[in-house]
Amino acid sequence: MRYCSYFVIFYFFLFINLITSKQIPLIGLFTSDNNNNRSSTFIIDYALNHLKTVQNLTTELFIQHSEQDIPCDMAIGTKMVFDMISRRPRPLAIFSGSCQTVASAIAETAGIYDMTFIIYSETSSLFTAREKYPSLIRTVPDDSQHNIARKLLLKKYNWRRFGILYQYERQYTMPVTRFNDLLQDDIEWENALSKGISFNDLDETQGNRTRNSLKDAFDEIQRNNIRIILGNFNSTMAIRIFCEAFRYNLYGSRFQWIIVGYYESEWWLKNSGPCNTSEILQALNGTLQTRVAEFGYNMNSRTMADLTAAQFQFDLKYLTNFSYQSNSYFIGYKFDAILILTFAFEKLEQTLLKKNYSTNFSIDSIWRQTYWRIELLNIIKNLDIQGVTGRIHFNNGDRIGEIVIEQILVSHRRKSKIVDIIKLFVALPTNQSTYILLPAKNERNITWHGHGPPNDRIKRIERDQRISILTYTIMATISGTGIFLAICFFVFNIVFRTHRFIRMSSPQINNLIIAGCILSYISVLLMGIDSTLLGKRSSESTMNFICAARVWTLSIGFTISFGAIFSKTWRVHTIFTNVNASKRAVKDYRLFIFVGILFAIDTVLLTAWQIVDPLKMFKNISQKQTQDEDIVILWIYEECRSNRRSIWITMQSIYKGVLMVVASRFAWATRNVHIVALNDSKYVGISLYNVVLLSTTTAVVGYFLRDQHERSYILTSIFILLCVTITLCLVFVPKVREVAKDPRSRAKPQRPIISTVRTKSPQIKIQEKHILTNYNRQFISKIKQLTDQNDILKSNAIKCDELISKLLSALEDTSSKQHQFEIFIPSSMILNDDTTNTHESEWLFENENQMKN
Repeated sequence: MRYCSYFVIFYFFLFINLITSKQIPLIGLFTSDNNNNRSSTFIIDYALNHLKTVQNLTTELFIQHSEQDIPCDMAIGTKMVFDMISRRPRPLAIFSGSCQTVASAIAETAGIYDMTFIIYSETSSLFTAREKYPSLIRTVPDDSQHNIARKLLLKKYNWRRFGILYQYERQYTMPVTRFNDLLQDDIEWENALSKGISFNDLDETQGNRTRNSLKDAFDEIQRNNIRIILGNFNSTMAIRIFCEAFRYNLYGSRFQWIIVGYYESEWWLKNSGPCNTSEILQALNGTLQTRVAEFGYNMNSRTMADLTAAQFQFDLKYLTNFSYQSNSYFIGYKFDAILILTFAFEKLEQTLLKKNYSTNFSIDSIWRQTYWRIELLNIIKNLDIQGVTGRIHFNNGDRIGEIVIEQILVSHRRKSKIVDIIKLFVALPTNQSTYILLPAKNERNITWHGHGPPNDRIKRIERDQRISILTYTIMATISGTGIFLAICFFVFNIVFRTHRFIRMSSPQINNLIIAGCILSYISVLLMGIDSTLLGKRSSESTMNFICAARVWTLSIGFTISFGAIFSKTWRVHTIFTNVNASKRAVKDYRLFIFVGILFAIDTVLLTAWQIVDPLKMFKNISQKQTQDEDIVILWIYEECRSNRRSIWITMQSIYKGVLMVVASRFAWATRNVHIVALNDSKYVGISLYNVVLLSTTTAVVGYFLRDQHERSYILTSIFILLCVTITLCLVFVPKVREVAKDPRSRAKPQRPIISTVRTKSPQIKIQEKHILTNYNRQFISKIKQLTDQNDILKSNAIKCDELISKLLSALEDTSSKQHQFEIFIPSSMILNDDTTNTHESEWLFENENQMKN
């Protein structure tokens, strides 16, 4: 009974309006797909009949259209427009719901005639070109308006880093370009990838890829670790892209896809690609999509047609001869298009009457005038009314409308998969460029695959990697103790410099070893200093100076101490490895010259490094993966670096490496020479091995632990301290022991002893046998000489006894004459003492020459 009353009232108002209304002829042009060709007629009749019931509305639209929707053919659509323009009465506007190709042709044709062309179903951004389509009005928002909704969504979940995949066609590239322009004002956004994909490259092989390759795009997504992926492509391309997403495993809890949604139902079933529908749905599950709102956000808001969106939706469900078809999503926009035209012509008539212009458009001369056409366009562009799809207002002919954010959810029911599209948010325009994001009225929450929204990137936690105060204190204490020990050895060397044992070991060269070791200890102290330790006193110039000081102290310290040890080993090698060569004393000044040459080379290299490519303090970052794949710890540490540091270090390493190799050779060649008081040959050789081994180990450890700042400092410092301390102890502890045994230097120097315990080469055995034979001959000759001297002394003693007797007799005889006696001591009685030869090298060569004689 209630429905009967409704229809009685409806037709009553319809009859009243027929008496007073003025008909406006329009062209209606609608294209169809294979499934739908009748819905356009039904909704037009419904809208026109309903608007007749609105009070104070005298304008009635008369839409001339074919009984059936035409196919999507540009030629057919253009011909139909020209045919309808020539009909009587003349049409005043074109109302269309055609496909893109037909709409583009009609829009250009309408522009030629300055005829208003209103379309309700085409969202392509191509139609925003007003120089090409000057008279086009769209009641549906275009694809570029999805950008604002996307930006709000990204901001809501703090997704600042993303990538974009788009179909390589102009209608899809334009929204991407505008989206990038929209984000330019905010530096927080990071578009990590913007990749176009062409249909021609969907089936490419590995060896035949182009710049728009689908596989290359997904390779870049994986390589750049992109988690949030935005998509602008049609449904056919979407099937291939989500197939590839399934293959690359780019879906699930760590990824979020956001696409521009499609308006055909179950588009994922139109699958002709390599993946089956189940695999595509698995990758598609959880995808977010943006679409224009089917109806306004406030369903109970009354429109200018004296109708709410809820009532309109109710009528669609229960009125006869209608069922939702494939393009029924735009039914509300079709209704609003008719509403816009009705109110625009109503206002146009009022405006023209005020200006005393004729409104009798059936007259060709009036119909051909442009003033009313321009006025009609301006009225529509400035319109601001309420429709069933929300607030209707325009920006230069483009509708500013509501954008909904939905989620595609795939659920399993028995043996089938059910796909639900859940409305989550609505981007509501407040003016031409500002939107607000509101939750949908259904109060549904977004569904995540994991515990919450995925991170847009690997979360990087920055931590300062500094040398702890405790570690530096321990190393500084050890270094300080080493410096104190070196100073003690220096004082010992000065105090006992006249001691035969110390004097024979070249005390001045020993002082060089001490100086080099002290510099090495200081380098350990400098290596542990960073900006945190200095605090407020830290500055760029201070840290750069410390960088240079580290290298200088360690390099110069190594050169001085190692050069001194090397020179002493070279002297022993020179004396004892070539017995047939003519020998002469190797004075200390020659060793000083040798060390000075090494020091000069080192100084030249370091000076050139400091001038050409100075070391500076930089902050480096090392990355450490955690158990959580989305969290990485970034250790920030300070490092002294220059542009060509590797070249300078290589030069230093080659120079010092050659020295260590040669020194090792000398130490090995003199390994069997044992002279405790000479140049510490045994301990100096051990020191060389120690320096070579620990220096090499320090370099290797420092290289592999360069990104672990504290560990590298600890191990490097330990190796340096061990190397320096062992060298000091090997050189000076034996001296301290010898001085303690013989503080007054009464012991005579030892003869050179060459050990023959180990198996030696025949040449070395012959050399040692020759040395020992000469030494035995020398010893026998010395015994014979001493025996002869002893006989002479005995004879002289007898003569002395006789002379003494004569003297005594003469003294007793006082009456005798005075006698004069002369005492003659033979030269053979003047004996040389070997102990008078105290100079190290002279003593050595004198005895060695005697051995050869």
